[in-house]
Amino acid sequence: MFSIEDSMHTGETPKNLVSFLLNPLSYPEKTRNVAHIETHISHVFLCDTFVYKIKKPVDFGFLDFSSLKKRRHFCEKEVELNARLAKDIYLDVLPIYETEGYYSFIKNKKDRPAEFAVRMRRIPMECLLFNLITNGRPLYRDLEGVGRTLAFFHNSIKPYRGKKFGGFETILAAAKENFEQIKPFCGITITQETFETLVSYTEGFLEKNKNKFYKRKQDGFVRDGHGDLHCQHICLEHPPVIFDCIEFNDSFRIIDVLQDIAFLFMDIEYRGRFDLTSCLFKSYFTGWGEAQDEQLLTFYKVYRAVVRGKVEGLTAGNVAGTKQQELAKAKATNYFVLADYYVNCANNPFNPIVFMGLSGSGKSTIARDFSSDAVILRSDEIRKESSGVVKDEHRYGAVGEGIYTPELTRQIYCTLLDKALRYANEGRKVIVDATYLKASQRTHFYNSSIEKGLNPFFVHCFASEDILRDRIRKRMQGGQDISDADLNVLDHQLQHLEEPDELPSFRVLRINTEDAIVNIVKALKEFL
Repeated sequence: MFSIEDSMHTGETPKNLVSFLLNPLSYPEKTRNVAHIETHISHVFLCDTFVYKIKKPVDFGFLDFSSLKKRRHFCEKEVELNARLAKDIYLDVLPIYETEGYYSFIKNKKDRPAEFAVRMRRIPMECLLFNLITNGRPLYRDLEGVGRTLAFFHNSIKPYRGKKFGGFETILAAAKENFEQIKPFCGITITQETFETLVSYTEGFLEKNKNKFYKRKQDGFVRDGHGDLHCQHICLEHPPVIFDCIEFNDSFRIIDVLQDIAFLFMDIEYRGRFDLTSCLFKSYFTGWGEAQDEQLLTFYKVYRAVVRGKVEGLTAGNVAGTKQQELAKAKATNYFVLADYYVNCANNPFNPIVFMGLSGSGKSTIARDFSSDAVILRSDEIRKESSGVVKDEHRYGAVGEGIYTPELTRQIYCTLLDKALRYANEGRKVIVDATYLKASQRTHFYNSSIEKGLNPFFVHCFASEDILRDRIRKRMQGGQDISDADLNVLDHQLQHLEEPDELPSFRVLRINTEDAIVNIVKALKEFL
């Protein structure tokens, strides 16, 4: 959508104003702490109870905050628009006065405003959907309220009848611009093959469905929505709070309602949580079935993923430091791979499914309870079969010895892969239950599955170290489970675990198994 280097005008907020807002004594309310977040368009100051946001004096073409009058206008518009979905969060706009380089929220006789700040009630960060997903919470059915809220919101807005926004020509021009800006990144963040696939799909869909876009607008589905629906803008309170809509550019917000909600679907699925989008889909379209069009929703998910891939690619060229650049490039690639998945694989069920994680993480329990008709391939069983050890016999020993030598472990993972590919290609549902601690093990499984035309998925189970140790102790005391992993094995695993960052993010569901297993199984059954 933009590169900072393409800006028309970039101004700086006065340093003494930032210093003023960093001082806890500056605010109308008492606060002990002030945290500062800076973006390319704003400064945000998080106090104990309230949040203050000022806009930078910048003009990027797609937004213009270059004058004080404009910044005041968009502050007021931000409060007005966000009151639709977060009326108790966005409180008011406060002037900040300046006299001879000193700032205050209190007006003296001759003072004029030098800046304006949006004042908001601080939301509980632990309830942000982004943080809940990052922490692996199951969130079973928690997205129902979000779906109902958004359906009611979209349905209650008057259709946009103007010619300027939301038409076929708008999305056609935006799609063309996207691919023109992405093309230089071929071979860097996107393969040539994926680029051509996405261009061909997008052009073909637009050409074939031109009349559909016109009819959607005629039927009233283009409305003044949110424009920036993603996981960091949703707080799962009761009722859910959906905030930070786009106020600075009407064209980003006045769009087809499916384009609006497609961003949220894509953003959640980017994080591997297809269970949550299954719930969201049901609740949203139960509330407003007339808006449903699955093909168009998929198109907009592809569009949204492509835009995010473009933005992350542009970001990689603007951030300092190799690590930040590589992270942005990896994110861009993940978005493009997700878009390609929507085009080529979205209608195919995930298979095989790998349940992985440390010993004691609950992966075997979930795998066992997940499906009664699936082939379950458990590394512990294959290891003992290969070593001629009876299932009920336990051989606890030093790590790397006995039936746990590196060579035997390598053979076990080869066997797991061979059997998983064979059964999956026969059309059977396959569940693989093994730790998969190393990136090389996971990459080999993933690449081999893709090469065979399969659609693999990984469920990464985890829990706190105390929980893991407690589960292993209880398992050893019971003596009923086939696993021989003891606390020494767990210690070794903790030292050598490699997080699954090398896999496409949308193919990995991270789940905290400290929650009720029954809820986790229900959540997984939503889409697997």
